[in-house]
Amino acid sequence: MRWTNWYAHPGDNRYHVFEFRSTALADEYQADLDAAGIDYERAPVEEDENGIVERFGIHRTRFQEALRVNHMLHGRHRSPFIANRALRWAMLLITAATVGLAVMGWMLS
Repeated sequence: MRWTNWYAHPGDNRYHVFEFRSTALADEYQADLDAAGIDYERAPVEEDENGIVERFGIHRTRFQEALRVNHMLHGRHRSPFIANRALRWAMLLITAATVGLAVMGWMLS
């Protein structure tokens, strides 16, 4: 099981492969790569048991740039970790209070 959508090319270690399970995301990634001036090779669409798979081959010299583009793409489409705004602020305040009490206890001991 892979935790990321990229991996080293199994047949040629000079390349890294980025996988997408959505044609819309793959098209957007391609546009972002073009805008960043990163050369790539897009494989034909394949089907597997989970649906479609779109793959991009990126040379290892441009891997860090392509990885940044990949992270920015997923960042634009992700939902917040804690979707409820009130709960987010409550967690932040509870954490701040806990850290404040810990610092106050350290200073008084």
